[in-house]
Amino acid sequence: MREFLLDRIRLVRELLQSDIEIAHADIGLILCSVLSACAAERWPGRGIDRARFIELLVRCSPVDMHADWICVPALIVNGHVDESDTPYGPGGQSTRIFRGDEIDLDLAACRSSYPNVSIRDCKSCSYATLIYGWLRCGYAHQYAPHVNITHYPPSQHNARVSYIGRGKPDGGLKRMVSFHLDYLIALTEFHADNVASVPESHPAEWWINAA
Repeated sequence: MREFLLDRIRLVRELLQSDIEIAHADIGLILCSVLSACAAERWPGRGIDRARFIELLVRCSPVDMHADWICVPALIVNGHVDESDTPYGPGGQSTRIFRGDEIDLDLAACRSSYPNVSIRDCKSCSYATLIYGWLRCGYAHQYAPHVNITHYPPSQHNARVSYIGRGKPDGGLKRMVSFHLDYLIALTEFHADNVASVPESHPAEWWINAA
């Protein structure tokens, strides 16, 4: 399984370097399918796809991948926080392009900054959860990501994720999220290279469900 999955990563890189016309969704679908396979190899079973996918990214990724970090623009999109209470607020920052390290928070810092947001609502906006819900599910079911995902990285700097505001008819800004392709490839390659050789027991409580 390990070599098969790593071959999918090699395929992704070859496609990106080729003259073949490919869509971002083609690459996203391959990467998310590899991650789903890694999660299924580690925790087999039915009805747990979302929980184990997120668990894999949060519990088994290197710390510097920030898979458990909370996406502040997603908190805004989902109505958990008001934009004025974030770095987009007062001070002329509403149109700024942010990178993840400049605006996002680990879970403890998120709870400290936004104490009225429940742990579960914070977790619903983690990178791991968004990769599952906004990328994997969209690609698998509609061959398109969530409406707040953009394929074009707003920041040209090295980043895991970056954000931009897209104008709306009412004059406001729609917060757009871009998971950088280099980050997604590196994250997926790590898990393919470390796919479980034997299944593990299911956690007593999945990370996404723990309050």
